[in-house]
Amino acid sequence: MKKMKRIILLTIMFFGANFTVFSQQDTLQNCRKKIDSLDVQLIRILGERMEVVTIIGKYKAAHQIAALQPKRFEEILRKNILLGQEKQLSEPFIRALMEAIHQESLTKENVLKKQ
Repeated sequence: MKKMKRIILLTIMFFGANFTVFSQQDTLQNCRKKIDSLDVQLIRILGERMEVVTIIGKYKAAHQIAALQPKRFEEILRKNILLGQEKQLSEPFIRALMEAIHQESLTKENVLKKQ
């Protein structure tokens, strides 16, 4: 009984008092569903970001502006590292994430430049 009370207490502490208490397996399944939902949102947001990159890429191509803007990228990187720290995300993780997004953006812009 003490073990069950401890599990319930830990679950409430972890998910908040307004969260329905589930068995450990239900909690795991619900957390996985939440992760799946968040992954879908991440991909949609990245897709929207790339739509904006396409607009920027067309503008840069029309005005002979280089795709790579190092100062702008450093500004974005610095800002996002700070945001990541607020959410307990490590600098190497945020740096790798932003560099991957930046590389995809540059690839898209360079393709547009060739059209």
